[in-house]
Amino acid sequence: MKDYMHYYKFVGDYRLRQAFSEDLKKKFKKIMTGFDLVIPIPISESSMAVRGFNQVTGLFEFAALKMSTDILAVKEKKQTSKLKRQARLKKENLFYLVHNDVAEKSILLLDDVYTTGTTLHQTADVLYMNKAKKVSSIALAR
Repeated sequence: MKDYMHYYKFVGDYRLRQAFSEDLKKKFKKIMTGFDLVIPIPISESSMAVRGFNQVTGLFEFAALKMSTDILAVKEKKQTSKLKRQARLKKENLFYLVHNDVAEKSILLLDDVYTTGTTLHQTADVLYMNKAKKVSSIALAR
């Protein structure tokens, strides 16, 4: 999985998004219909400029019509995958709401890898601080 993520995210082999697409679709497509919002974890503008795609929206592209990609954003940050566990756990929360349309909504967050859980916890914190009713998550790998 580590090699897969390296080639997909950092080498930029966008074709690799299809490796798990059928399995993800079979397992999660119905689950997604039970949420008011499905939000992929955003990437920074600099990551988007370098990579050219958000790896999460690529993995879950079968749900593209259900995804809300304009609600959350992230400030510029160091590449998290290069940080040690303790540094990841202590990193500043750089996520913020672009559109505050989350009050009383059930929200499903999508991510590629759950390493320490910091990314999902920080995004959930932002959503709960803005009165989200329920936040759940799916990640391709742990």
